[in-house]
Amino acid sequence: MEISITPILKLKLENEQTVIYINNRRFLQCKYLLMNSSEKQSEVNSAPLDEINIDVQIDKLDRSLELDEDISTIISPDTEFWAHASNLQAWYENDYNTQILHSNLAFPLLKKLSNAGDLKAKQVFKQEIMKRFRAGNLNVMTFLVKEGYLDQLSIEESDGLYQELELSTYKRLQKNLQEASKNKERFLF
Repeated sequence: MEISITPILKLKLENEQTVIYINNRRFLQCKYLLMNSSEKQSEVNSAPLDEINIDVQIDKLDRSLELDEDISTIISPDTEFWAHASNLQAWYENDYNTQILHSNLAFPLLKKLSNAGDLKAKQVFKQEIMKRFRAGNLNVMTFLVKEGYLDQLSIEESDGLYQELELSTYKRLQKNLQEASKNKERFLF
């Protein structure tokens, strides 16, 4: 099974796994779905689209599929494929709004699409980096710095983002970056 989200962004169902392709090259396999649990569903669903932020809402979503080795016992591979396709289609239709997908998928995918020649992705890539950094979610800010996304901006743009930070936010960000660096060092050996 295969579906095209854009001329260069496709999803394929391979061996009961959903795989993202960019320019017909395998990009990554979708690992799991975040789903609304019944008791928290109304909180997430009641938010207007411009207020939805998966990185913020993640605590309200059911992550059981993330831990389940054989999710086919919960939902079929076809259903999972169509759910991933629906999420990516909504992301595309909303101008690659990185709040719709988790940041650890949205930004790498947006960068790859931008580098692959997707004009829409090129237009919004830097804007999304700046918008999400300014939003102040420390986990997203840490991710953007740690993964080098601020390096995609000009020196003036990235300096401006840091200058906009309150001192307490800057200190918390630095602490998060130090902890992330220590955790990474632990796994190097």
